[in-house]
Amino acid sequence: MAGLGGQKSRAIRAALERLRDERGELALDHLAGMPDEEALAYLVSFDGVGLKTAACVLCFSLRRPVLPVDTHVLRIARRLGWASATGGATHAHRELETRVRPEDRYALHLLMIRLGREVCRARAPRCPECPLATVCPRVGVAAPERESPRRDRAG
Repeated sequence: MAGLGGQKSRAIRAALERLRDERGELALDHLAGMPDEEALAYLVSFDGVGLKTAACVLCFSLRRPVLPVDTHVLRIARRLGWASATGGATHAHRELETRVRPEDRYALHLLMIRLGREVCRARAPRCPECPLATVCPRVGVAAPERESPRRDRAG
């Protein structure tokens, strides 16, 4: 039984073999002439490639105006009320597509990743330090617990 690394390596090898068989080369240049949705559909047709990975390929390799939705982007989009609390990353991808202008998607993706790692963390968000604190409704963020006085248990 192979772990995640073994599964990924098999998926990568299979994708490379398929690409070589279909295109005769190991390149994705043919995606440049496709509309974003068609290019995304082509990439997710490879085993082991999800929407986030496909969007990353288009965004970072081909400089396409696609906003990849990872765990940080999803969490922040939900807390801002930009994505539904119950939908997954695929649903959030569609919601953000309608909300964020194409020319802002690359920069917003990078900013949301940084914000999610440093401030808007999953378990312990640092809301008072957040540059969006005045506009963020904090959807799904629990109110801080009130500290109760500690009793000395000695004795």
